[in-house]
Amino acid sequence: MRMMLSQISADLQARKVTAEAGFTNISIDTRTLQSGDLFVALVGPNFDGHEFIAQAQQKGAVAALVSTEIDTALPQILVQDTRIALAALARLRRQQMSGMWVAVTGSSGKTTVKEMLAQIFSQAGKTEVTQGNLNNDIGVPLTIWHMSNQGVDYRVIELGANHAGEIAYTCRIVLPEIAILNNAQEAHLSGFGNQWGVVKTKGEIISGLATGGQAVLNMDDPNYSYWQQLASECPLWSFSIDDNKARVHTEQLQVSAEDSSFVLCIDDQRSPVHLSLTGRHNVANALAAAAAAAAAGLSVAQISAGLATCKAYRGRLVRHQLAADVLVIDDTYNANPASVRAAIDVLAQQNGNRCLILGDLRELGDASRSLHEGLGRYAAKAGIDYFIGVGPRVAAAVSQFAQDGGQHPIAVASQEAVSPYLQSLPKQHLSCLVKGSRSSRMERVVELLLQQDR
Repeated sequence: MRMMLSQISADLQARKVTAEAGFTNISIDTRTLQSGDLFVALVGPNFDGHEFIAQAQQKGAVAALVSTEIDTALPQILVQDTRIALAALARLRRQQMSGMWVAVTGSSGKTTVKEMLAQIFSQAGKTEVTQGNLNNDIGVPLTIWHMSNQGVDYRVIELGANHAGEIAYTCRIVLPEIAILNNAQEAHLSGFGNQWGVVKTKGEIISGLATGGQAVLNMDDPNYSYWQQLASECPLWSFSIDDNKARVHTEQLQVSAEDSSFVLCIDDQRSPVHLSLTGRHNVANALAAAAAAAAAGLSVAQISAGLATCKAYRGRLVRHQLAADVLVIDDTYNANPASVRAAIDVLAQQNGNRCLILGDLRELGDASRSLHEGLGRYAAKAGIDYFIGVGPRVAAAVSQFAQDGGQHPIAVASQEAVSPYLQSLPKQHLSCLVKGSRSSRMERVVELLLQQDR
């Protein structure tokens, strides 16, 4: 739908519109801007979009959203803060769009749940979901603007946060009719202050539900009772791997080294599920998606059929089977202590020598050293044979692994130093799992391992 600057001026609390213009899409980056877009000049610690107004005009922008008036012939709409105005633009767009809106948050598993829902909802209608990791206060508005305006039955929006208030902010844009709170773990502690800060911030998604909205909560999370209180005035869908008091739970669960199977129980309905993903955490992700789909009115048969089509998503336990019975598991998308423990559990189920290659975990604040040490202790207890730590922080985990009886502790300062140690690993009957925080770029180590097989 085409919007005119004069029509959106009041909603954006604009101070001035220099000339009239109409647009159907927006862009914050001149490298991807398309002719006819409104260019939004965001300002950050290390960039200022106002410096690119001329480039935006050359690329075909029809107007610019600015917080400082620029000397240009390009029509401008002048606001106090372009980031806040971007959110207001997304709210306007949201009001015009069709479909049922589902939002998902949690310290881990958000993207997997989102992708599972994409498969499940596709059984019932046209579905659009967040692409990539556009889940913060800038990514969510862009996600909404990049979606189709009409003709969509289900929309799944991923909400991330690294500080208090961020989920409340994005919820005011999305106005979800179904909110999934997957879990709260030790992640972004430097931004939240402590674990309780994470719990409260994730709970903001419940308060952000649209009127009449439904909440999906993880009964296995120790913070369930707190979130349950927040959701006391809305329909609640609880899910649990083991507790049959949850509305959505499993029976006859079997988790192997490569996949999982269970009977999916939704209230009084049951259906067998084969999941081409391993790990109890992925079973929990499947239950979260199933509960949200049930809240949206899908049948247990539709949900089971959708789950059966799910595959490992990029950087999340993607298996590469190489020659000589060598397996490389790419779990490099991101990491927090709980997701590393889940990955170790998956690695412990594999055959042959088990090697954990772990990069630094970031944003853990003052608890960083103790949390890393806990991971080393966990790996030793799980019987991991080799532990290669890449980076200064994870050295504490490797040291603890050795103290707790780990047989092959290896700590290297950087990825540049890791290659000789990869070469020294057993050449057959080996399973390697690679993980680390996004900023650790551990996918490069995966590539080194794959190159050894070429």
